[in-house]
Amino acid sequence: MVRALKFQIVSLFALLTGSVLQAQHVPDLNQIVSRMEEARLRAKQTEPFLLTREYRMFHGNDSWPTSEVKAEINVVPPTERDYKIVSSKGNDRGEKVVRKILDHEAEAEKSTPPPTAVVHQNYDFALEGEASFQGARCYVLSLKPKRKDPALVEGRAWVDANTFLIRKIEGQMSKSPSWWVKDVQLTVLFGEIGGVWTQLSSDAVADVRILGRYSVTGRATDLQTATTAAANRPPKKLSAVSVPRR
Repeated sequence: MVRALKFQIVSLFALLTGSVLQAQHVPDLNQIVSRMEEARLRAKQTEPFLLTREYRMFHGNDSWPTSEVKAEINVVPPTERDYKIVSSKGNDRGEKVVRKILDHEAEAEKSTPPPTAVVHQNYDFALEGEASFQGARCYVLSLKPKRKDPALVEGRAWVDANTFLIRKIEGQMSKSPSWWVKDVQLTVLFGEIGGVWTQLSSDAVADVRILGRYSVTGRATDLQTATTAAANRPPKKLSAVSVPRR
């Protein structure tokens, strides 16, 4: 009877150990990248939507923004995107920066794959390990751009181990967007809003020649799918619309 009990204990231990090992199984790098790219394409298969973002620009360590800009971004997957500035106050430098950001996003989506996409055409990857981010188990991948391009980030990506969607990107812009700007550090967070997986926030810090250090933050504040406003707002050339100053 003692022998039978020992056998049961050993069998139970083996079963539990096997379950834990299976639960913590880590795919190899190629599998992670492949499933990440598949998840990215699935996430883009949504109805048209209207995304509202609020941007703020700060100078140095100031706690009060020099500029505040609100933009509506109209997205018709997979490639159509346009925007309009709905409010802008403070220094007009902030609105100029926001327009450049949104113009770049709209232009990037016209390419397949976009130059901003975290895919094997744009990056070399390495698996650095695992980490928990916002309660989710993630694979941490190092990002090494295959070319010098302001659209690419040299740093890391946190990939959700369950959905294989990217939750966070952090690093340095591989090439400065202009001679005036250098050492651009980026942190971009992704998640679900209104049933759509999208960019939730962005934080960029850069040294601007002569003017000093500036930071620009962007936050998604609202998303309406095609069942509401976005269905009736096909992309238009809205970027040239002027907004009265407040």
